[in-house]
Amino acid sequence: MADEEKAAAMVSYFTVTPTLVRGRPVYIQFSNHRELKTDNAPAQQTAAAQAALQAAQSFIPGGMGVGGLTVGVGGMAGMGATALIGAASPNPVPTQGQPNSVLRVIVENLIYPVTLDVLHQIFSKFGAVLRIVTFTKSGTFQALIQFADAASAAQAKTSLDGQNIYNACCTLRIDYSKLETLNVKYNNDKSRDYTRPELPAGDGQPSLEQAMGLVGNPGIMPTPFTPSSISSSVAAAAGVAGFAPSQLYVPGGLTGSIPLAGTIPNLSAASAAARLAGLQQAGSVLLVSNLNTEMVTPDALFTLFGVYGDVHRVKILFAKKDNALIQMAEPHQANTAMQHLNNLRVWGKNIRVTLSKHNQVQLPKEGQPDAGLTKDFTSSPLHRFKKPGSKNFLNIYPPSDTLHLSNIPASTTEEELIDLFTSTGGAVQAFKFFAKDRKMALLKMSSTEEAVHSLIKMHNYQLSGSNHLKVSFSKGQIS
Repeated sequence: MADEEKAAAMVSYFTVTPTLVRGRPVYIQFSNHRELKTDNAPAQQTAAAQAALQAAQSFIPGGMGVGGLTVGVGGMAGMGATALIGAASPNPVPTQGQPNSVLRVIVENLIYPVTLDVLHQIFSKFGAVLRIVTFTKSGTFQALIQFADAASAAQAKTSLDGQNIYNACCTLRIDYSKLETLNVKYNNDKSRDYTRPELPAGDGQPSLEQAMGLVGNPGIMPTPFTPSSISSSVAAAAGVAGFAPSQLYVPGGLTGSIPLAGTIPNLSAASAAARLAGLQQAGSVLLVSNLNTEMVTPDALFTLFGVYGDVHRVKILFAKKDNALIQMAEPHQANTAMQHLNNLRVWGKNIRVTLSKHNQVQLPKEGQPDAGLTKDFTSSPLHRFKKPGSKNFLNIYPPSDTLHLSNIPASTTEEELIDLFTSTGGAVQAFKFFAKDRKMALLKMSSTEEAVHSLIKMHNYQLSGSNHLKVSFSKGQIS
């Protein structure tokens, strides 16, 4: 374009107005190139580019118009990234699509962070969610959510449109997208394809390049929404331990919050803003308190917290052994562990999990006595989430009385597994091998606490020479 202002205007227009060419969506973003170098291009290529430019200008009054154009990011040999321009309908494309399986979700009044995982937990209650892409447009956090079928999308739209994720804020505005499917290239905190767990995590760049190509604020380089950690005192709408449905607070005159497992306390705007500012500085270290000093070990905490992220270091405090510091690999993993494990009953006590003021867990100095209370697990082969695109990312569930067992040898019987889990001190209520794969099974203990103890003791248990049992919390129940 002639200058950045005109380029920004074009990006802004096509961000607001989704455009299809022969049934395929077209997206525009700013290129990394400051200008196009065409001096060394072959004469035939230069002539073709000039012809395309002249044809385009015939549709663009004054050299910069927006109606009647579609622009796609393409490439020409020797020219780097270029904009390919062609005529389309002279009428603007409406932003509201017809009923289909893809929803466009706008989150208004975003006081608390809304993550991809929170959206998945909310919308998956209405049907199978295949793909989610999150992005920021004109300063507003938005998402595209694709269901397996249009009926599920319609039910989610009817049920959730106008609802608050948290009390008096984070309101969902939902309509149908013009897109019929989402093309996700990376599984990370901006985009995810739940049908393709093998996709790489990417490099954390804006979702425009990583997933759909949707840009951020007009006139500047795309800036994606960055999910922040949510403290234990700010309960997410989708299942935070310690907040019962009876605690749901709905202010008079406001739309109700989504009635999942919890809600946010009634905070003033100033208090909420101050809280959010602190959340954005959240780190990867958790403080765990009210532990059973007779039972707790670094290895036990590594196994339990490792269900929700890769644990790098554990330190049980020498002077206060019912407290421990746990360093996770990433802040979002610390947040996930905190959400699922805070107030969980472990070894007869309800543990408390909060974010620590420490940035990392310090190892004892060489020669300093530690009594085995500090342990470094950074190089452990037992990390569940070290491999990018691992299916473990898609199988994170809150603690329950039902456990998912995998990597079971063909020679291991139901009776042997029941005996093993009974030996942990609990009572097995039900057991069921997967019909199509006897390497996996579901096992139900008599309580969630017993299931927690069993997971800690039995995860990575050696069943045979090369088979170590994998144990996690299950989403499903044994019928």
